[in-house]
Amino acid sequence: MASCPELIQDLQGELICSICREYFKDPISIECGHSFCHSCLLERWQKATTPLSCPECNSVPQRRDFQTNVYLGRLATIAKQLRPRCLQYPEGYGMCEVHQKVQKLFCEDDQSLICVSCSQLQEHEAHKLYCVDEAAENFRRKLQETTIHLWRKTGKVVEWRANEKMKFAQDMKGVLTRNESVLQKKKIENFHINMMRHSISGLIERIFSFKVDITLDCNTADPGLIISEDLKSMRYGGIQEEVPNNTGRLTDFAKVLAAQSFISTRCYWEVEVPNNTGWCVGICKNSQDFFMLMTVQKHNHYHLYAIAQHNLYSQVHKKYCQISVPNLKVGIFLDYERGEISFYHVKNRYLIYTFPTISFSEQLTPFFCVSKKVLTNDCSLMICP
Repeated sequence: MASCPELIQDLQGELICSICREYFKDPISIECGHSFCHSCLLERWQKATTPLSCPECNSVPQRRDFQTNVYLGRLATIAKQLRPRCLQYPEGYGMCEVHQKVQKLFCEDDQSLICVSCSQLQEHEAHKLYCVDEAAENFRRKLQETTIHLWRKTGKVVEWRANEKMKFAQDMKGVLTRNESVLQKKKIENFHINMMRHSISGLIERIFSFKVDITLDCNTADPGLIISEDLKSMRYGGIQEEVPNNTGRLTDFAKVLAAQSFISTRCYWEVEVPNNTGWCVGICKNSQDFFMLMTVQKHNHYHLYAIAQHNLYSQVHKKYCQISVPNLKVGIFLDYERGEISFYHVKNRYLIYTFPTISFSEQLTPFFCVSKKVLTNDCSLMICP
């Protein structure tokens, strides 16, 4: 059976960092099973010019997020505390320097080997004393218990990490499956959108044949509106009002009606709307019944909303369409007999919005609005020729 000093030396050798040759400090264990001080391994890898590998076996770890091996650190601390004073002074090993007797006892309180004469001194009177073999057996038992506890904890950690890896892999598989499903759905949607755009592009060509000449009726213009001589464009030049641009109410706009009204017909016209202020265009029967496309300002952007109010609706119909884009030209198509009112993006040739079909019985008049809160001089709304 090995002696106590030999056991302690063997234990110390297992708990020494091979890089700094000192007891482990904040030890980490890498995938190959070798352990090092956290700071030592990081310093070694920072200086490395080749792929990061284990200083012991040169294997390349796949992961870098190592956790501190708390139990190995505790074991190193315990082993360090086991070091008897006789190991610090090799020349006097086994012999008491005071009494020149063999040190057969171990003082647990002082963690040192002493002789029988030392044990009778007052300084050791209340201390726990063991014979060397018994002390060695106690240390061996504690070390074994600590090692078993450590390996149990390590096994639980390894099992937990394996479960986490499996769970992560399953989650990622689910995410990939969902993403593939979304991408496939998006491809189908894009295909249908492209088909619809081709269809709508041809539809715009057909409805263009119903284009009518629209002019503004100066007699219906709100105060402050400036109408051009050709009755094709308008801008607000009245008193600036600090009205909000996000209420969706017609009262926040300066309005004018068209000189033309329609009944039992199909007609189409285009309007170039301003970039830097609120606007709305649409068709009305009176001030209570209207169908329009309006800008609503939110977070420094203008958004397009389709808004309608009609006695057949239980409440105001409001539908978000898209963010308004610069240099927008809007096409408006009225199919009176079918009860349809549609708005188109003329340049990009796509449908912005079509109101639900409704039955008309009176003449309908186009109307045009610009905000009373003018932000720049270039805020004209123009009916296209």
